[in-house]
Amino acid sequence: MPNITHRALVLDRFNSPMRVAEVATPKPGPHEVLVRVRALALNPYDRVVQTLGGLFTPRLKFPAVLGSDVSGEVVAVGQACRRLRVGDRIMGLALGADRRGNRWQEGAFQEMVLLREDCCCRLPDSVRYADASVLPLALATATTGLFMKSQLGLDPPPTLPSPLPQHDSPQRTVIIWGGATSVGSVAIQLATAAGYRVLSTASPHNHQRVRRLGAAVVEDYRQDGVVERIVAAAKGSTVVGLLALGAGSGMPCLRIASQFARRPKVAMASAPIALDRAPIGPQAWWRLVTLPRLIGGFAAMALRARATGVPTCSVWGTDLVDDPLGRHMVVDFAEAALRDGRLIAAPEPLIEGQRLEDIPAAIDVLRLGVSARKVVIDLSGVGM
Repeated sequence: MPNITHRALVLDRFNSPMRVAEVATPKPGPHEVLVRVRALALNPYDRVVQTLGGLFTPRLKFPAVLGSDVSGEVVAVGQACRRLRVGDRIMGLALGADRRGNRWQEGAFQEMVLLREDCCCRLPDSVRYADASVLPLALATATTGLFMKSQLGLDPPPTLPSPLPQHDSPQRTVIIWGGATSVGSVAIQLATAAGYRVLSTASPHNHQRVRRLGAAVVEDYRQDGVVERIVAAAKGSTVVGLLALGAGSGMPCLRIASQFARRPKVAMASAPIALDRAPIGPQAWWRLVTLPRLIGGFAAMALRARATGVPTCSVWGTDLVDDPLGRHMVVDFAEAALRDGRLIAAPEPLIEGQRLEDIPAAIDVLRLGVSARKVVIDLSGVGM
């Protein structure tokens, strides 16, 4: 091992600032690889764990290192690893703040991270580390929502491109609300690769971008009549499911689903309101104002789903880690699709720093609002 210590951004307790610390560089377990981090991406969930973890992730062990999205090169492999080798360029899903990992050594916000081999995808030389870092959690969440049997249960795309459409007429349609989000950008590509027709929503300035990813129809989610236009666009096809992405997406998706005689399932990957706005420090007023809205939003969706007979499910992206689908999509499909162009790194990275110290300010940029971009810290210039 070339280094015995490295730097990490550590969270010592909930609702507190993170700090950079020197930590011991771990050795990989049998099915793990040690990766030198070259780029990492931020997600709203990182801020939620930091500020509201006491409510939503109370079992998180401290000290903790947050972060789910990472890319870099393998510097050591466990004795049972058979696929990855030292020197491989990879992107990977970090599980440090997830119940399946729940240890600081597996968090993305550090210079060296332990990843499970089956959570890593080798990168072609044409894909930059900063671009690749936007994909892991989005790929996991989109895969879970679209293809897991407990979710929409759609047919996943084949490892290699299929020369013929997978589905006979009538054409099967998937509705993805929030096509310009990081998960939406990947979900559109996955559903298209699997042979489904995709209807989506986005702000007008992102319509062309979402169409290029594969959406057949894109509507402005803020415009009156958007529900009716999406229902009209689905006419003549079979709607096999809806994926609700972005705060507040659940209710319009329920309204759309209720318009079809055969009610399609709605997979929800977001809360009724944004939860990454909570302050670090005193939160009594924020909680007093926000939590009733959150609970009321969930209650309203549950009542509407029950009243209209629309089946629903909640998406948790890392559920695919222990499912055979995870290896197929993260390893087999993603590696082939990145090479042949069926999967591209989207949305575009927004570089907001080159040091671990830049992460807190970058999280603030993310929570203030980013459109069709994903905030990334580029560590490729950091010497190890």
